Amino acid sequence: MLNKFITLVNVRKLLECRAITTRTTINANGKDVPKKKISENRITLIGADNSISITDLKDAQNLSVRRELKLVKIQDPDTKTRRPVYKLLTNAEYHEEEISRRKEKQNARESNSIKGQKLMTLSSKIAEHDLLTSVKKMAKLVEKQYEVRVVISGNENEDMKLDRIYSIIEKNLKSAAQLVQKRNKGNNLRFQLLPLKDSTNQRNQSTSDQSNNDKGPL
Repeated sequence: MLNKFITLVNVRKLLECRAITTRTTINANGKDVPKKKISENRITLIGADNSISITDLKDAQNLSVRRELKLVKIQDPDTKTRRPVYKLLTNAEYHEEEISRRKEKQNARESNSIKGQKLMTLSSKIAEHDLLTSVKKMAKLVEKQYEVRVVISGNENEDMKLDRIYSIIEKNLKSAAQLVQKRNKGNNLRFQLLPLKDSTNQRNQSTSDQSNNDKGPL
């Protein structure tokens, strides 16, 4: 009888331990530590002041409601961060972005070659070496038929810095991309890089002409 009672007590303790371990973990000091919550729907959020943070989609939605702003998805998850990019916009900015997006879609339909959009954000304090590295990335994306949306963020009275960075990008990419919709918004300078129309056909035609020239006269 005593053995049976001891067995029941041990089984009960075992079940209690299992119940506890499903809710907590134990650290090296033997103290219970709640398991970390697995966060889902993590996003990169660009604030109205262009500050960048990582948060949950639900929190960003609540923030947009509190501040009476529009929460807009501007980029799908990439292979590096695996997070989509959202931005908080005022009603006026949202309306302007909608018009801009419609124009972009129309241009994409006309060219019938743009695969998608990529966003690149640069700081006015970027070093020249890093800027040229970013320019090379832009060139590769445009060559792969992506539209690149560029945002150069700065502080007050830095228009000359922003224009200088834009000039460097323009100088290095004018033969590889079309720079459109340059505009200043607050302390930011924005524009898009579009693949040159019929650039693929021109390359194919050039290759074909070279091939025919190599054959020589019949």
